[in-house]
Amino acid sequence: MNDNKLSSYTPPEIILARSEASSRGDFGFIFDTFHPESNFRRQFRERDEYLEFAEENLGQDYQIISCQILQYQEDEDEAQVVFLMEMRVHGAVQRFAELAWLRLENDAWLYHRGQKMTEEELPESSQSLSFADFATLDQSTIF
Repeated sequence: MNDNKLSSYTPPEIILARSEASSRGDFGFIFDTFHPESNFRRQFRERDEYLEFAEENLGQDYQIISCQILQYQEDEDEAQVVFLMEMRVHGAVQRFAELAWLRLENDAWLYHRGQKMTEEELPESSQSLSFADFATLDQSTIF
């Protein structure tokens, strides 16, 4: 992926673009938008290794229904985005929220780490979800 193209995305736009890429099975885009220092890139050092894994294990069993940005903030080199995701996994609909941290690398915002909130942990009004809601979660669940 050309870093110049990635540099045109804001932090919320990169989250939405990753969701859309996942829906169309563009796992190359997903790989390219992970920060080089992320745990994901420690696990999958080579793009082709991840593409093979994704083709064998993803795509067929899940589909993203919606991704909605609820809140975001950024400073010079790190941004945080709270979003709500609804997806179909093995035929069952699941909802969760995520707080994603993105870091600036070569003028592009790249996904560095995240923390998920399960459907059971979501507040009654998921639209009101904020950074403060994630502060109450176990910090060891950040991946």
